[in-house]
Amino acid sequence: MAASQKPSENAVLRILSTQTAEGETDRTELDTKAKYEYTAEQTVITYYEVDEMGRETCETVITILRDDLVTIRKSGFISTSMVLERGKSHPVQYISPFGTLEMLLCAQTIRSEFTETGGTLRMQYLIDIGDSYSARNTIELRVSRRGQSGQ
Repeated sequence: MAASQKPSENAVLRILSTQTAEGETDRTELDTKAKYEYTAEQTVITYYEVDEMGRETCETVITILRDDLVTIRKSGFISTSMVLERGKSHPVQYISPFGTLEMLLCAQTIRSEFTETGGTLRMQYLIDIGDSYSARNTIELRVSRRGQSGQ
């Protein structure tokens, strides 16, 4: 995506992710710039994932509507639209150049605290891929507008 089309990056984003499956735990951290939009009805965080060469590969838009509903849309190298709603299961297609993966997501907990200056989102959800794979994901996302204390 050309720099002129990129949304205004007005925040710093940190994502801590833990996935547990088949007795193994994998943790990842991501620190990046993001566009942060907050209203009383919803919070929207947009950021770009990059590959090992530093090229942007995927735009990710996270929309937090309330403490029991979050959507995550990815477009680019990976394409998906995920709905995480506490206590409900939603089917998802995860499309990549390597093929399409069908899975089911069920959010167990969603907690968010956002203001005009930033905030946090904590989610835990289950991923089921047929009879072959199940995992538990925990994500903690922290965002703060640039220029706020500590930035």
